[in-house]
Amino acid sequence: MPPERRRLLPLLLLLALACKAPAPAAEEEASAPRPRVRVEQVKRGPVERTLRLPGALAPAPGRDVRLGALVAGRLARLDVAEGERVRAGQLLGVIEAGPSRDELQQAEAGLHEAGAAAEAAQAKRERTEALLARGIAARQDAEAARTDEATATAALRRARAEVDLARRKLARSELRAPFDGVVLSVSVAQGEAVEGNGSPVLEVAAVDPLELRALLPPEQAALLRVGMPATLRAGSPEAQAEAQAPLGAQVVAVSPAADAASGHVLVRVRAANPAGALRPGLLGEALVRVGSEPDALSVPSSALLPSEDGGAALALVQEGKAHRVPVAVRFEQGGRAVVQGDVADGASVIVEGGYSLPEGSEVEVLK
Repeated sequence: MPPERRRLLPLLLLLALACKAPAPAAEEEASAPRPRVRVEQVKRGPVERTLRLPGALAPAPGRDVRLGALVAGRLARLDVAEGERVRAGQLLGVIEAGPSRDELQQAEAGLHEAGAAAEAAQAKRERTEALLARGIAARQDAEAARTDEATATAALRRARAEVDLARRKLARSELRAPFDGVVLSVSVAQGEAVEGNGSPVLEVAAVDPLELRALLPPEQAALLRVGMPATLRAGSPEAQAEAQAPLGAQVVAVSPAADAASGHVLVRVRAANPAGALRPGLLGEALVRVGSEPDALSVPSSALLPSEDGGAALALVQEGKAHRVPVAVRFEQGGRAVVQGDVADGASVIVEGGYSLPEGSEVEVLK
């Protein structure tokens, strides 16, 4: 082989290899896997809007009372314990109040004496007037008898007032249930001293009905009206799931002002509780139907993505590629969102794997 051709042979071999080798970038692009996504269909149809009101159960206003001692002494009797049901007027405890009982006995004795004196004065006046009519008694005697009777009658009224006062003072040493309810707490043990400054000894609450108190954003509270029907469940999620049916309830109050600390609005929902299934302090949830959308587009809430303008967007799959479409979210409930935007009924919307996809990315839809 001539020397010139021998020198060209290596160059020709390198050129042939270079022609056969694929471009690295093209090879990587061809071998890169497409992102995998899961999709669901956009649905169009009627949607009932229901507000969920989470909150805690509490007695109705004025139906949770702390009974305090109005006389100083010792808690001589305590007839109830926490959790016991009580009836209106039932004696729950007694504060030892010897001086008050003595005062009542003295006042009752004085009333007895004043009553006897008033009866005697009345009889004397009647007898004297009869004698006067017959010309036997002097007019001065009759007038004196009338004066004595008036004095005795006034003394009787004072004695009755003293008895009433003594009874009221003694009643302050008795702790009685103001209404049918349940003993929520006992703050003083039997035998302990109490001060007469109204410090709580017992707490009694009426448990039928009970109220759920929820704090809602103002835009949600604005949808509620007093008198709207509701349903209520309470207790742990497990207990709510085991309950046969939610209790009927009603919206009874929507505060006209927002809470200064949270900016939320207090809403009260009341439910009858004759069987005592609900208990104060339990967490619960009320559902209130506030309207309906007859022709709404809805998507799973997991399909909502943030848009560049701070709103919301959906990632739709069209011809194997992901395309972002801005939408307005009307409301969310039950894991779905009602939206408005350039979205067709039945469109495939990404519900998993679409968060960081660039516009126009090719995707693989998982079955």
